[in-house]
Amino acid sequence: MILKTLMLIENDWCQNVYERKIKMNILSNSIIQDLIQNVYKGVTETFNYVLERYNSNDVFAYSLYIDDYCSYLGWAANTISHYEIEKLNYPKEEHPFIKWYYPQFAIGLGEVPEKIDSVFNNEIQNILNDANTLISEDNFEQYQAEVYDSIIEGFKKAIENIDKKKTKNVIFFVSIVDSDNAEIMENYSAEQLNSYEKFITFKNRFQSKS
Repeated sequence: MILKTLMLIENDWCQNVYERKIKMNILSNSIIQDLIQNVYKGVTETFNYVLERYNSNDVFAYSLYIDDYCSYLGWAANTISHYEIEKLNYPKEEHPFIKWYYPQFAIGLGEVPEKIDSVFNNEIQNILNDANTLISEDNFEQYQAEVYDSIIEGFKKAIENIDKKKTKNVIFFVSIVDSDNAEIMENYSAEQLNSYEKFITFKNRFQSKS
C-alpha cells in the first residue's frame, strides 16, 4: 500500500512537471541558457577534479543538490573506498541510505580548492540570485520546474561530453535538500541522466544489501 502511494505521488509530481513545461516560461531564455551552460561548465570542472583525485573505478556517484527555493546549487561525489569506511559507523540496515546520501559523500562543494568550486559559488550563484527576483506566489511551482529542468539539461550535457570510459561506473543524479520530494527528484533526474540499467540500479538502491 505504501509503495503504491509513493508511485502515485511520483506519477503526479512528474505529470505536474510536464504540465508546467507547456506554460509560458517565467525565466527568460538568456537566464535558462546561462544556467544550462554554467551547470555544464561546473559539472565538467568538478567531475574532472574528482577523477584527478580518485581512480575512476573507485568513483560510483556524482550528485548535484539544490534547495526547494532554488537559492543555491552544490555538488558531491562518492567513492567505494570512502563508503566502505563510512558504513562502519552505521548499523547494516542504514548502509544503503548512507551509500547514496550526498552529505556523506567523499568530496564536494567547499572541500576542494576555491577555484574548483568557482563556477558554483560565483556564476551559478549569481544566476540563481537574479532568477529568484522573478518568484511570486502565483508562479513559484513553474519557476521551480524551469530551474530544475535547466540544471538537469546542463548536467546531461556535461555527462555527454565526458569520456564514457571514465563514467561507466558512475551514477548521476540531482537531490533536493531537506525536502519531501528529494527521493522523487533523485529518481526522476537519474532516469534522465543515466542508462536504463544504471537507473534501475539506482531506483532499487534502498533494497541493496551492500
